[in-house]
Amino acid sequence: MSAKSGQISSYERDRQRAAPDIDVLACLRLARRLRGKPYASQFAEILRLGLGDGHLTAKDYFYYRLYDDELHSPKEKRRFLSERITRRVAEACCDIHCWGVSEDKILAYTLLAAADTPIPETQAVFSRGGRQFGKVPRLASTIELADFLAGEARFPLFCKPITGIGSFGACLLKAREGDRIEAAGSQPLTIPGLAQRFGEGSGYLLQSVLQHHPALRPICEAVATVRVIILVEQGRPEILHTVWKIPAAGNVADNFWRRGNLLADLDPETGTVRRVIRGIGPALEEVDAHPDTGKRLMGLVLPHWKAITDLALACAPIFAMLRYQSWDIAICPEGPVIVEVNTGSAFTLPQLATGRGMLSDRFAAFLTACGYRLKSRR
Repeated sequence: MSAKSGQISSYERDRQRAAPDIDVLACLRLARRLRGKPYASQFAEILRLGLGDGHLTAKDYFYYRLYDDELHSPKEKRRFLSERITRRVAEACCDIHCWGVSEDKILAYTLLAAADTPIPETQAVFSRGGRQFGKVPRLASTIELADFLAGEARFPLFCKPITGIGSFGACLLKAREGDRIEAAGSQPLTIPGLAQRFGEGSGYLLQSVLQHHPALRPICEAVATVRVIILVEQGRPEILHTVWKIPAAGNVADNFWRRGNLLADLDPETGTVRRVIRGIGPALEEVDAHPDTGKRLMGLVLPHWKAITDLALACAPIFAMLRYQSWDIAICPEGPVIVEVNTGSAFTLPQLATGRGMLSDRFAAFLTACGYRLKSRR
């Protein structure tokens, strides 16, 4: 909340929008009607899965369509993990002293830049608290922001919170028109309004918008990033999952919570698209092509694939204290560019993309080695 206005911040508003829209009662009735599954059977299964390693909730049960026995066997259902245990898993696998470094984009970018890693160009930092990123201009007031947008700024600008996650609170500024700023997906913004928004929390980074690789431009307008999920065991990184986050028209970012965005499961060895989905719960559907452009996605091999996986594996040791980590990487004309590093990763991405639970034998063994207690491993 904004202390002065009492209004909810853009960051919190996006977090609320990201919450899964699952009507449990409606889904109970739907599962009974479409799959003939009695209510008692659904309740019993929800209870069993909630008591298992995945700690699944009733919403998780319908979010992943676990009521459908044709899609999932009882053993496969027990492999799904609820988002409510992500912190518990991260605490077991990751040194908490390193969390802030990955979640603070200035700190993470500083480390990556020192390792000569390709990262987005930051044109300015807006921070009322004095945050600085190398020699990048720092803006701390409405006047300084107005001067920057009228002079040095090179549009379009992708603006995101320094300590944000999930693109919550992010915006895309397309051009300045007098005292107003044209923004993607919204009404024109005022500079005082932007300054208030950028002053929320720890501040904002104002970055040059990354450009798609030419082979991907016909597919979607906004940049689609690859999520590379990595495990670090005995100092050696290995790739567990690779997922492609694909934006729909009108969205400023590729995060799956944004309405219409798609997810693709990728072969970690080749970068080949193996499955594409959109929607959640009973509305989840598999698609072969992008609904906005009609461009085929199934079977597509992403460009620069070896460079993408090599980059993620090379950077993983920088954050080796995060034994469970993930990287969002954009595929640009000149090659891969790291957008951000994350402590752990949302279970939803690989589970939705593959249609399978994340608690594979490999991940279970890794969690056990990290000291995370699994009932099935006792």
